[in-house]
Amino acid sequence: MSEAETFVYHAGDMRAEQSANAFATLLRQDGDQIRRDVFIMVPPEKSASGRIMAGYTTIYPGCTTRGHAHADREEIYYFIKGSGIMIVDGVEHPVTAGDTFYLAPGPTHGTRNATDFTLEYFWITIKID
Repeated sequence: MSEAETFVYHAGDMRAEQSANAFATLLRQDGDQIRRDVFIMVPPEKSASGRIMAGYTTIYPGCTTRGHAHADREEIYYFIKGSGIMIVDGVEHPVTAGDTFYLAPGPTHGTRNATDFTLEYFWITIKID
């Protein structure tokens, strides 16, 4: 038996098992890649001002959100777990856990997870007058 050496295997270098029934394989099948869960934590009608909405989103490996825009809201994302790409009006911005991303009202934006791990983030929108 050989003596094991100390090493670090970075999560970003790991890949999910490749088999026909692996979740990562099923998620990457051709077709709609919009696979995510959104949890509304604070709906506008529950806030004192009626202008704040907050939630938590999980994007599954190899998947995206549906791009959208809102002309009347600012939005802040705080990335909790994983890494991915914020796409704002076609421009890609790499993001990772611990990053905060601000969006002014107006641009079309979405998020893509190109890794084999979930991408999770907290978000809040504030309606402007």
